[in-house]
Amino acid sequence: MNFLISGLVGNPRAGSKTLAATRSLVDALALDLGAEVGEVVDLAEFGGRVLDYSDPGVAELRARLARVQLLVVATPVYKGSYTGLLKGFLDGYGPGSLDLTFAVPLTIAASPAHSLAGPTHLVPLLDELGALSPLGGLFLSDAVASQPDERDAAIAAWIDRRSVVLGSLAAVAA
Repeated sequence: MNFLISGLVGNPRAGSKTLAATRSLVDALALDLGAEVGEVVDLAEFGGRVLDYSDPGVAELRARLARVQLLVVATPVYKGSYTGLLKGFLDGYGPGSLDLTFAVPLTIAASPAHSLAGPTHLVPLLDELGALSPLGGLFLSDAVASQPDERDAAIAAWIDRRSVVLGSLAAVAA
């Protein structure tokens, strides 16, 4: 059994560098694990619909993402934390809804001073939903995220430092 890896992007601006970085990370993780690449969802395309918990399209999206084995959850850092768009979407899940999901928090910010936004704010939210984050999170500066070669090199280095844990995830998938 292969892992299905998908991405969730909470940047309110469609087609953002957060989206590009998420796609790169999903692809690199899938390649490393020999996993299947699933969808990478740009929540900007849904806008305020994420707050309507009865919206059938958003409800189906939540259900699909809850079935993936590894979910990259990405956000730019706004005011030291994740975006309201991402929070609104994740609030549609109940506690434990992501119990069978491994998560990789990906944060992007202008300042390295915001590098702890993922571990201090996003990881506890994912924990509340039941997701596990054994790989830890990835922080990219805006400057790195804006340059595809630098971004992909940073992602490759991050994956390389987690080879032991990734090997364990691959064994779980098998």
